[in-house]
Amino acid sequence: MKSRLVLAASLLIACAAQAQQPAPAPAAASNGLVIGSGNYFSPIVRDLDKAIAFYRDGLGLEVGPPGDANANPALRNMFGLPDAKIRWAIARTPAAPGGVEMVEISGAGGTQIERKLEDPGAMCFVVTVRDLDGTLERLKGLGAPIVTRSGGPVTIGAGTRIIVVKDPDGHFVELSQPAELPATTAPANVNVIGVRLRLAVTDVEATARLYRDALGFETRAPIGDFGNNAAVLDALGMATGQYRIAQQNVPGSGLMYDFVDFKGLERKTVQGRIQDFGSTRVQLRVRDIDAAIAAFERAGGVVVSTGGKPLALPAGNSTLQVAIVRDPNNLFAVLIEAPPAQ
Repeated sequence: MKSRLVLAASLLIACAAQAQQPAPAPAAASNGLVIGSGNYFSPIVRDLDKAIAFYRDGLGLEVGPPGDANANPALRNMFGLPDAKIRWAIARTPAAPGGVEMVEISGAGGTQIERKLEDPGAMCFVVTVRDLDGTLERLKGLGAPIVTRSGGPVTIGAGTRIIVVKDPDGHFVELSQPAELPATTAPANVNVIGVRLRLAVTDVEATARLYRDALGFETRAPIGDFGNNAAVLDALGMATGQYRIAQQNVPGSGLMYDFVDFKGLERKTVQGRIQDFGSTRVQLRVRDIDAAIAAFERAGGVVVSTGGKPLALPAGNSTLQVAIVRDPNNLFAVLIEAPPAQ
């Protein structure tokens, strides 16, 4: 019961050159549909123990005890997988609210998703670390594949070193160490001192309109022109091509999203399912779940929860309205509408 409540409570480069910037302080309450985030990154994994080893022993995050949905049909229905077995564990850093919620799904016919970093739906978890070299050595020891073409950290901007690797299920993780570490209240023994998300999308302008205009994300910077910095492309595992970015914040949380699209290289759209290893979820707290679903559907999104509509999910002494939507770029957004404060 305790682990189920923990999960329920958790509900309640240009591109790379921004990695050295500290996350902004949480913003004031939003007037848009999205009013906050939950766990900021939720990779779907084949083997929870291997995922825990990567994020705990490799990155240095703190991992809580695993939980499962064996006795929680409402949670399985939220995933649209009433007969699946679902286990999870949450990894955190004291430097940022939220966490990495690793979700193992079995018994649902899941298959491995194969994406390149430029393919729509490819999510990159970007972490600012105190010790890039030590982190990289630990990840190599765990067998993490390196995506960066030159095979080692690349220096960009004003001395920021970055490298991209994969976790055991193909999720991309970028390690970033700026020449001067940003201010943080995290203890000195904490390795991960900043987090952000980068999603490859089909059309950055259309995605920016969905998340900014329809859902209420906050713009950090205008969409720039296409760039082709050789060091950035090397870090991202690309020999050629161009990229452009829309930079936005999740209201009320300070969590940063970068939506990026590419041209001048071959891209492939992989239509993943939520049970497929390599799919990614994010969590968004919303003011009105029906209106948020409608905004996604107008842009081509689809509700994957059982029945195609919001469901009631018990959480402690209250009930949340929840639904999972696959957005037009194959990102799975968990929408959570909490009851009004008493």
